[in-house]
Amino acid sequence: MNQEKSKKDTRQPITDEFLDSEGKKQVRSTSVDFQTLPFRHIEVVWNLPGFQQDKELVELMGKARGYYDAGRYSEALDYLTRSLEKMPELEPYIFYYIRVCKQVLAIPLNEEEKRYEEERVRYRSRIASLPKFLWWIVPKIENRIRCKWCGRYTRFIHPDVPTFGFSTYANSCDYCKGMYPMPSWVWDSPDGRAYSYYRMSFSPENKQFYEKFLKDYKPNPLVEDSRFYSKKQTIS
Repeated sequence: MNQEKSKKDTRQPITDEFLDSEGKKQVRSTSVDFQTLPFRHIEVVWNLPGFQQDKELVELMGKARGYYDAGRYSEALDYLTRSLEKMPELEPYIFYYIRVCKQVLAIPLNEEEKRYEEERVRYRSRIASLPKFLWWIVPKIENRIRCKWCGRYTRFIHPDVPTFGFSTYANSCDYCKGMYPMPSWVWDSPDGRAYSYYRMSFSPENKQFYEKFLKDYKPNPLVEDSRFYSKKQTIS
């Protein structure tokens, strides 16, 4: 047997269906998928044997989620790593968050970004020194987050801002033009990525999303053979 044949495909299998809270099969990338995703992606972790009973682990994961959504990759990586050490079974659900954090942190900051981080530290320090009713006297600074694709600081964009599959300024990095550049615990979860894949949320020129997804998962069917794609083609 040659090396090519003996090489095992370690990608996780995934389909264009998911089970809802009642155990019924639903089609991915539909309105039902979108509406249930915010709590479904948490339930799958919450229901892992032993997770709920480990209060320290629940706290670690809660902090990891908060820091990840805030774009604080260093703190998120720390809590994600500690969570994985306590429960290795979490790996299929959090490996992508860990990878994003490591990739972003490996990219050096430029001088402008270093100055921005220094300004942000001063701003947070000033806010922390005042009672909440006086926060208004502190001049606000622009909220920037490091893009999860290129690692550059870009303006904050809510992850849910729609693009309808087109690469637009509405939800793209100012530097690399990558779509949906904000870290998102929901959309970077396995079910969130599957929704984006079968919904074709990213335009064709944003190849990095599809390349990374196909590196991690073995979709069956492929998006072009899925029911949602066929329906979309019929409508158009």
